[in-house]
Amino acid sequence: MIQDMKKLIIGAWQGRCVDGDVDANVARAKAAIDEAAKAGCQFLCLPETFLTGSGTVEEIRKVAIPLTDPRLKALARHAGKRNVVTLVGLAEKRGRRYAVTQAILAGGKIAGTYVKTMPTGWDWDFSQWYDDNLPVWHFKGLTFGVIVCHDSSFPEVAATMAWKGARVIFSPHFNNLPRNRMNDHRLLVRNNHVGIAAHNNVVVVRANVVGHWERNDAFGYGDSAIFGPNGVPLVEAGLFVEKLITADVAPYLDGKNSWRDRTELRRPIIDELHKAATAALKRAGK
Repeated sequence: MIQDMKKLIIGAWQGRCVDGDVDANVARAKAAIDEAAKAGCQFLCLPETFLTGSGTVEEIRKVAIPLTDPRLKALARHAGKRNVVTLVGLAEKRGRRYAVTQAILAGGKIAGTYVKTMPTGWDWDFSQWYDDNLPVWHFKGLTFGVIVCHDSSFPEVAATMAWKGARVIFSPHFNNLPRNRMNDHRLLVRNNHVGIAAHNNVVVVRANVVGHWERNDAFGYGDSAIFGPNGVPLVEAGLFVEKLITADVAPYLDGKNSWRDRTELRRPIIDELHKAATAALKRAGK
């Protein structure tokens, strides 16, 4: 049970994949899993469609892979050997159809999948597939949910998973945007994650790509972070850097002593707010 956990280290990997090169991306994912294992992570989240990358609808359909692809199975075995539950994104080929999928790799196998619930225009053109089951999973004593990119703009998606018992929401992204829209989008998405964490009393783990896509002059800005249940970041990757970030989230997930109830966790913030309020009243001459 979560309340018995002394430590639960979760990682989010921020970086660039190679569009259309599954072999290179699998190799990079294995390296990220190794790094996460060395850092003591029990869970690792990689970005949306990380194994296949981005491109036109036609390009991504050509490189989309089924869940039976041996490279994905090998990645699952690698994650199992490192004992790291790994969430990795791919453009999935489902017979004659396609899906934007986040695979959950656990116990050396593909233990589950989540398909993007709120597709964008590109997603719909690519797949014409969405999934509104909104499942949660249970591994290593943790109940968690997964939302993918645009899903984070719709509070009902994460809220449903929280109602089903999720204490952590993983949120992989693949944001590559024109420079004139990039920062406004970053702020919007960041605020969405703060709201999801605070409103649902959950930890939110965001993993995004970085890089510059020259053909359309688009940027992946990163800004990956792990947010505590009060909406405040526990750790941040920053912008335009490739980086693994980790946080011990066990103190925030105790079922009997959640953030809203746990005095020893919130006391420093309460004290600082009291000091600031007292100082402001003195300056005002009250």
